[in-house]
Amino acid sequence: MSIKQATSQIPIGAVLLAGAGAQLVDDAAYLVLPPTALLAPLSGLLAILLTAGAARVVTRGRTGPAVARTGLAVGVASAGIGLLIGGLGLVAILLAGVTVVAGVAGAVAGRGLTRGALPS
Repeated sequence: MSIKQATSQIPIGAVLLAGAGAQLVDDAAYLVLPPTALLAPLSGLLAILLTAGAARVVTRGRTGPAVARTGLAVGVASAGIGLLIGGLGLVAILLAGVTVVAGVAGAVAGRGLTRGALPS
């Protein structure tokens, strides 16, 4: 078994735009909706869902390992921007970790990328 070099280019502009868009739409929704004690936790969940959706859109037309790598990049960008905006509190760091996972999951889920479908 030989190891093949996996080269894939990640669209940096689209990744940064998707990550920033997920966080800024989340913040805009928080400003539009009255920030009450019941709606505050939904703000973080909205950012996670928007990140997964943005990763799905950015990875459209990609195949193989590039899908997961691009989803990871979107998740990291969104989490990093969210931490810059929200600060480094414990809940923010936990949500950032879930946001990174959501980026990968949003990019990969439902694409049928099984071991047999990937190049060997």
